Amino acid sequence: MTVIVTRHIEEHPSDIGGRLGRHVEHDERSRAYALSDDLLPGSYKTITHTINAPVLNQGNVGACTGFGTEACVSGDPFYATIPTTVKARPTANADTDNQQALALYSTATSLDNIRGTYPPDDTGSTGLAAAKAAAKAGLISGYQHALSLDAALKALGLVDVITGVNWYEGFDNPDANGKVTISGSVRGGHEFCVYGIDATKKLVWARNSWGADWGINGCFAFSWDDWGRLLDEQGDVTVFVPLTSPAPTPTPTPTPASVDAAMAKAARAWLTAKGL
Repeated sequence: MTVIVTRHIEEHPSDIGGRLGRHVEHDERSRAYALSDDLLPGSYKTITHTINAPVLNQGNVGACTGFGTEACVSGDPFYATIPTTVKARPTANADTDNQQALALYSTATSLDNIRGTYPPDDTGSTGLAAAKAAAKAGLISGYQHALSLDAALKALGLVDVITGVNWYEGFDNPDANGKVTISGSVRGGHEFCVYGIDATKKLVWARNSWGADWGINGCFAFSWDDWGRLLDEQGDVTVFVPLTSPAPTPTPTPTPASVDAAMAKAARAWLTAKGL
């Protein structure tokens, strides 16, 4: 039996920040698609990935999962691998990209395990479903998951990613340098594209979907520590695979029998070490 954990995150309106719309959907099968250490750099490196689409604005729709995905697939290296014949390929036109982001959100709401389908039900969606929508639209070959902060930071050294996290009230108002910090109450769940890492200051940079007038040209930064805390609060990081690479295949996961065998072997080693 497949276990899928879902949690609907209530959204609270704000006079400063925009709409949200991300919910939790964690499928146990995703663990078989975890990023392997063999594929990741050995250390963190400072890098800023180019996002080719303009800063988008989800307006009064809880479509952050679609908008974060649209921004991410317009980044390098994904954008250059998408043929111009693909209808959903990101453009440099805000109106077109906004519509395509809404289309990704709509598809995601039909693929997730969250109540409602957009339109007409604007009940939000999940990063997992948005990744499925991007693959279905022919924008990526597949996706994988960074299951720790370490994996997320190392993956960010290679590509931009999407992350779904709790959005705190303190995130609504970046400081003069674009930095946000965890403070106040959870205002809802949000999904967005993370496109840059500063290994010296231990910051990551993200593209929001509330228009270019918010933050620093629509972008913001937050600390590695805050990202780690957000991931511990049922957050997630989804890493897209470009079309030039094959779709990822599941890695074997331990069966109960193999787990029992491993425990027995460890017990025997302990007993031997104790001379018993």
